[in-house]
Amino acid sequence: MKFKISLAIMMVVALLNCNNIGKENYATPPRNKNVPLLTIKTDGKIRDEPKTNGKLEIWVNDSLVVNSKIGIELRGAVSQMMYEKKSYGLELRNDSKKSQEVSLLDLPANSDWVLHGPYGDKTLLRNAVAYKISNRIGRYAPRTKFVEVEINDNFLGMYVLMEKLKRDESRINIAKLTKKDSTDDKITGGYIIKIDKTVGDGDGDRDYNENNSFRSQIDQNGKVSRKSKTFFVYDYPKADDITPIQKNYIQKYINDFENALASSDYKDPQKGYRNFIEVSSFIDFFILTELFQNHDGYRLSTYLQKDRNRKLAMGPIWDFDIAFGSDNGFCDGMNRHAWVFEYNKYCGSDAWLVPFWWKKLISDDDFKTELKERWGSLRKSQLSDNQLDKVIEDYNKYITENGLVARNFDRWDILDERITPNSTRGSHEKEIKRMKSWLKEHAHWIDENIEKL
Repeated sequence: MKFKISLAIMMVVALLNCNNIGKENYATPPRNKNVPLLTIKTDGKIRDEPKTNGKLEIWVNDSLVVNSKIGIELRGAVSQMMYEKKSYGLELRNDSKKSQEVSLLDLPANSDWVLHGPYGDKTLLRNAVAYKISNRIGRYAPRTKFVEVEINDNFLGMYVLMEKLKRDESRINIAKLTKKDSTDDKITGGYIIKIDKTVGDGDGDRDYNENNSFRSQIDQNGKVSRKSKTFFVYDYPKADDITPIQKNYIQKYINDFENALASSDYKDPQKGYRNFIEVSSFIDFFILTELFQNHDGYRLSTYLQKDRNRKLAMGPIWDFDIAFGSDNGFCDGMNRHAWVFEYNKYCGSDAWLVPFWWKKLISDDDFKTELKERWGSLRKSQLSDNQLDKVIEDYNKYITENGLVARNFDRWDILDERITPNSTRGSHEKEIKRMKSWLKEHAHWIDENIEKL
């Protein structure tokens, strides 16, 4: 309760200072010109919708490699209200102010990008590490680049430039679905659905409506209910673009899947849940969520995709700010080695709970066998102790040796402060050491406990 009250106070204070982006007249220390520098000039204050017009330049070694008009807005639900260092969404635009696709720093061309500003995450690496490992095991997640950012002549430190999750051949590669697609062969895909808040911090189920989402017909206990806490938000096509016939299709498909999974015949080859989902994608999503202990996993920031003439698939993963053993896990402010899919056991009064899917899937011996085999195989390769450590160390070496860490914490002097979701104080080096040791310990905990599921 104390945490919730403190959080509310912090949000109010931050809202009153929503456009404050840090120290005035800050003297920027000398930079490493090998590191990409994004300079942004805007026509006005940056807010959370609508986007503010501006101009983006990207500099590498004193060479201007990108010069584009943009629209820019604040990103993040709680983070934009809590943290002085903001994250931003960018839309690249042409001279007519229409979106245009551009490759940024050798990443595949697109018009929409995210500038993630790590703040509560003092390692600066949580999202980048999680996404890198997801890609390494064959599951697309946003590709990233470490950069520095300056907005309206105000240096803001290190950022992670990343791809925004959207339908695209180089991102979420599913079929394009337009308003004209209404025939039986076309309406089967593609769709991107989120289990998430609608906008901002959300306000329980009052933010959901028939235009932007639909409610699960089954509650977190696997019982038919009109008061389920799980809502599916339309992401692609967007709420304003998806047609009634398309809504009916995807609603019925997910309802049929849930009914099959909740039934006593859920293992049946003809009637069961396997007729509706790509099981391997659910297994990999489970492994990534549990390995990094993402407390938002399953219940928030959770993406699903349904391609044309394909089954429902989980992913991509998204938003690992409070993962890696952060101190606000499981409601009581104490981290523990535990299964995230059992979140409801610890946090049953939360407004957003884990769907019944995962507990029911784990009750299927065949699913458990496939899960254990996949985990065992990955632990011998991409998820071995050495490989996990190497991803963190390679990233940390780059941002440390190129001066991004020093310049970021010179700009944001918070290493000795308690910043939610971490209560730790000390050096960046200490944070990285903790990240490595925690991840190794948690992987070993899973090794020991996965057999007991």
